[in-house]
Parts: sequence; C-alpha cells; structure tokens
Amino acid sequence: MKYSEITLSIMLAAFAASISVGAIELKYSDQYSFGPGFVPLTVGLLLLLCCFLQLVRACKREGGDNSDDQVEKPNFRGLLITIAILSAGISAMAFGAVLIPLIGIVFLISWLVSGHTLAMSAIISVVTTLVIYVIFSIWLGLPVQ
Repeated sequence: MKYSEITLSIMLAAFAASISVGAIELKYSDQYSFGPGFVPLTVGLLLLLCCFLQLVRACKREGGDNSDDQVEKPNFRGLLITIAILSAGISAMAFGAVLIPLIGIVFLISWLVSGHTLAMSAIISVVTTLVIYVIFSIWLGLPVQ
C-alpha cells in the first residue's frame, strides 16, 4: 500500500469517526421521517466501513504480491495545483453559488491533477455535481444554488 493511500485512509477514518461520534447525540429518526442525525451517522459509519474494506483489500494484495515495491516520489506539483484550485473555488463560492464552482473544482482536479482526458473530466464533474444536487436539493430538500 502506498504512503498516500495509508495517509488518506487514516485521515478518512478519523474524519468518519468524528462525524459518527458527533452524530450519536442527534436524533436518528422518529416515527415518520429521518432525524438530523441520520445523514452524518450513516455517512460516518459507511465511510469507516469503506476504510476498513480498503485496508483489508490492500493487505490481501500485498500478501500475495511479491513484486518489487517502487517508492513513488511525492507529487508536489499536483498538491500545489490542488490547493490553488480549491482556494479559488472556495473563494468563488463566497459569491453565493455553490454548484458552478464545484463543477469547476472537480473538472480541474480531474484533468490537471489526476490526468484524465478532457471528456472523462467533463463526465466526472457533471456526474459528481449532479449526484450532489440530487442528494442535497431533491432528497434532503436543502437549498443548493
């Protein structure tokens, strides 16, 4: 398992644990609908499960694979580009819109950092933004601009 994968898994697990612990005090549901603790507790527990499954999968892969481990150099260029994209996108969100900067953030990170093609980056950004819109605006009824 790469150091970046280990670091990401640890950070996501810590984030998921903090969300889950914070949501324990909130009401999960009542007789007719979900309560305010439903989304954070469910997301936190599912994220913890995904981190655990990723760890098990990585251990199985390393146990059966005896090839040479190549140490990857950190991608500082990608890190700086990501920080710049996120900073610009979050600053743009201060003007009131959330979805337009979000689609730009996902597109630029997918294209410039992950190295996807323009078409794949466009598909990823549109689908991601659409899923976020459906979850927050349609399913949860929260206003998303």
